[in-house]
Amino acid sequence: MNTETTTAALAQLHLPQPALYVLIGAAGAGKSTVAATFPASWRLSLDECRARICDDAGSQDSTPDALRVFGAILEGRLVRRLPTVVDATSTQAPHRVGLIDRAHAYGLPVIAIAVRTDLAICQARQASRPTSRRVPAKVIARQHQDVPSLEALLREGFDQAHDATDLDLMRMLLEHAAAAGPDPHDTIRATFGPDLTDLFTFSDSAHSTGVFAVAGRELTIRYWDAGDPFDHHWQARHGQCPHGCGGTRWARVDDATDLLNVHQGGSPDDVWCDTCDNTAIAASTW
Repeated sequence: MNTETTTAALAQLHLPQPALYVLIGAAGAGKSTVAATFPASWRLSLDECRARICDDAGSQDSTPDALRVFGAILEGRLVRRLPTVVDATSTQAPHRVGLIDRAHAYGLPVIAIAVRTDLAICQARQASRPTSRRVPAKVIARQHQDVPSLEALLREGFDQAHDATDLDLMRMLLEHAAAAGPDPHDTIRATFGPDLTDLFTFSDSAHSTGVFAVAGRELTIRYWDAGDPFDHHWQARHGQCPHGCGGTRWARVDDATDLLNVHQGGSPDDVWCDTCDNTAIAASTW
């Protein structure tokens, strides 16, 4: 997300920046959805700290270590006066007051954003979560009841307090998307997955040819568009043509499994040569 776009959007919402934005709501209320409208580098989540420590966001055993990581990141951002979004329940007053005091010590305003969702919805959302991340119904009920009024939050020391539904966060999200424009890597991500996309680089301005590269090994792909609207797909370079024509052999690849097959020297079903097959390749964008 573009930080300048976010700053402009926050100004339209009359929210200061930089600031510490504290989300407040019961488990399952949708706080992470609200947090996702802010730049990823701003977000600080205890669940993510747990995941970084032990690969399990719901591991309660890792909470003490996760809290230390959480605190260190928060302190590092506050001392640098960087905007930070705290994605946690924050339904306990001592926790909220501690955040307020820490931010004010560095001269940063603190903004409360309450996420008030029906209790039944909060509890129903637990069913789809991994067992380690399910919060007992009675705990959610207590958290739901403990979300303060906006007036009470201001009395605690927050510089501003808002209900999430009173902020046009959809507009901020749409402005981010509009400023970013289309991502040419989207089709790579959708076809081959995020891990491979991180290792992919387009080699032409038309975004029709590119390379997966790691530690000296490369796999070249290109986008096939010969004019047939029903036959657009990716091809991977599959070595030289075995018939001695000097051409390059290409294989159709529809997913990461196909790429693995090509990399290991397999025999894909759809393989052809530019020269032998005398096929005109029209590489284009999608």
